[in-house]
This record gives sequence, structure tokens and C-alpha cells, in this order.
Amino acid sequence: MRYNAPVWIIFYLYGKMKKVLLLAVLLFFGGCRKVWAISPLPSDFFPQATPTQEVIPTVYPTTEIKEKITEPSNVEVKEKFASLLAQQRLSSPNPTNFLKYGIRFAVSRGVPASTLVLVLLLPFIGTMIGFLQHFVGLTGFGIFIPAALAVTFLATGTLNGLVLLAVIFVATLFTGRILKKFHLYYWPRRAITLMIISMVTFFLLITSPLLKLKELAQVSIFPILLLILLSEEFTRAQLGKSRRSAIRLTLGTIVISLLGASIIKWEMFQKFILLNPEVAFLAILVINILIGQYGGWRLLEYRRFKSILEK
Repeated sequence: MRYNAPVWIIFYLYGKMKKVLLLAVLLFFGGCRKVWAISPLPSDFFPQATPTQEVIPTVYPTTEIKEKITEPSNVEVKEKFASLLAQQRLSSPNPTNFLKYGIRFAVSRGVPASTLVLVLLLPFIGTMIGFLQHFVGLTGFGIFIPAALAVTFLATGTLNGLVLLAVIFVATLFTGRILKKFHLYYWPRRAITLMIISMVTFFLLITSPLLKLKELAQVSIFPILLLILLSEEFTRAQLGKSRRSAIRLTLGTIVISLLGASIIKWEMFQKFILLNPEVAFLAILVINILIGQYGGWRLLEYRRFKSILEK
């Protein structure tokens, strides 16, 4: 049986390749043998089970989970709010305590009391934001973003939230300055920015134990998304107005959010809003009516136009 030239070449190369592969395998195992001889592996590197002993997987140390109102599954938070509700005695249902009965009904059906407290606290945060912007003159990105950011700082912790926010802002500014050179359209540029922010946040989370930011290692995806939303608002404000205005609005939002987080963190305030929701909502309504009727100068405007007022 005759074979043409290309077929003989294929068989020849196949025979050579078998020798090369065999030589490579021998060299690999020979090199591994030398490495193992120089630095042998510890005896417990590959644990082996015995008939009377079960292999126990390695458990890596985790950070201690602290009591947080933003964690509905936290046992300490559940017990604290459950004891507060159990100690309060209610009269028969009437228009002055219908919210109290609603809270107890929701908790008995599995709704976390911590979630209800946060929902009831949001109007107070909105009232505080409206007071600071309308009466004091402290500007920010509306009312909803500072309120959401206040809950975010409560979930992450003030220091960890500020560190994460600073990292996201630096990544946003750095990426935006680089992408300007490529002259891309808005939406592809924002998608690339989100990719860079995700990568930077990923490396921050995996290195947070080394940086002694323990609470940052426990943060969920939702606070991160809210912080990214703030950076998105900063970019929009920078495009629509100026960088100076965007920085002023961002700093005002951060200050308002930190004040809101300090209010939410106050345990006496949590207890009051949980046990007296009707009184709390009535107080919110009255305060907002009083603030809305004020038409004078804002407090910061007095300082700004002090020289004109003195004349």
C-alpha cells in the first residue's frame, strides 16, 4: 500500500510529537519531584479520612457581625424590638392607635420590625432634609438621594461608607478623565465607568480585612449601588452645571446624609417611632407645614450677603 508524500510527513511528525510529549511529561514530573524534595508539603495539606474520623473542612475566621437595624435577620435586633412591643399595653382599636395594631399584625405575619422602623423613620429624615435645604440653605441632590444615602451610611458605618464613597468617586473622576481622550458617546462611556468602579470596589472589598475595615467586608450590594448612584448624580450635575456646583451639591448631600444616619442610629428615636407612630406622623405633618410657610432668608444667605445687609 502506497502513501503519498504528505501522508508520510504526517506520520513522521506524529512519531516525533509522541517523543516530545513523553519527554515533556518526564521533565514535568522530574521537576516536581525536585520541588517536593526541596520544600515538602505539610502532612495536613491533603487530609485523608479514616473509617472512624471525618475530615473537617478548614474554617476561615470571619468578622464579628454587630447589631444593625438594617439587617432584618439580626437576632439581637429582633429580640430588642419584640420586647419593646410586648411591654406596651394597648387599649381597644381606635383612630389613635390603629398604626400600633398594624405594626403588631405585620410583625406577627413575619415582617421584620427593623424594616418597619426604617420605613417609619424615612419621613423624619425627609423632614430634616427639607428643613436643612429650605430654612438653613444647605443644598444637595434632592430629598430622596440623601435619605437613601443616610440608610447606606447606617448599613456600612460612617467611616466605611466614607471610604467606599471616596474610592467610588476617585474611580469615577479618574475614568472620566481618561475616557475623554477616546471621544466616546455618553452611554458606552458610563458603562465602562461602571465596569471600572466595579473592579475597584471588588479589590477594596477583598482587601478590607487587611485595612481593618471589618464592617466593610459585610456590606451588601445595595449600599454599593446607592453610592454609585450618588457618583452618577455628580456626573450629571457636572455636565449640566459646573464642577464647582457639582462638588457643592455632593458635599451638601454627604453632610445631610451623615446627619440623617445619626438620627436613625439613635435608639431612643427608634423606640419612640415604633411605639408612637401616630404621634410621630402628626408631628411630622405639623413641622412640615410650619417650614413650608417660612418665606424669609435662609440662614446661610445671611452669612453670604452679610456685607449687603450691613449697608
